[in-house]
Amino acid sequence: MELRAVRGRPVITVDSGERLGEIQDVYIDPQQRRIALLRIRRTSGDINDVAFEDVHSIGADAVMLPSRDILRLAGDHSQTLLDIDELVRLRVVTEQGEARGTVDDAEFDPASGALTAFVISPPGIGGLLGRRQSVPIDQVRTIGRDTVVLTVPLAEETRSEEQGPAVSAEPQ
Repeated sequence: MELRAVRGRPVITVDSGERLGEIQDVYIDPQQRRIALLRIRRTSGDINDVAFEDVHSIGADAVMLPSRDILRLAGDHSQTLLDIDELVRLRVVTEQGEARGTVDDAEFDPASGALTAFVISPPGIGGLLGRRQSVPIDQVRTIGRDTVVLTVPLAEETRSEEQGPAVSAEPQ
């Protein structure tokens, strides 16, 4: 499921069937690589937060909470968490300093909240044309406040002018 698709989704309680409001934002813990909390804009106009572990389920049409009792006052999470808008503006580079584009979205497991991939818009004309590529989360080394750093898997064989013939990257 894509992260940005959750924004605007209705929030309903399982115990009473009450529609509390809708998802205003999603906050990611970059260290844990998972959704930390959901921010809810209540039908009353109030803003509340819900820890992801307290969510009953996230479905295609609604976010389900066990009850309204798990709502807490919205707090300032800007020092430790990234919201959707902060996440989708991050530049993406490799460990070797090669630009790969910008984060356009993230995919996550709706049961656990774990990020499974970043959706990246490449730099240049490819990004302007809407071409996107999915990068598995295990290829992400760092999720920073300014940049996402990707690992680059070693090729099976590497060649250098100083080394001469191809050398296997795997131990013999």
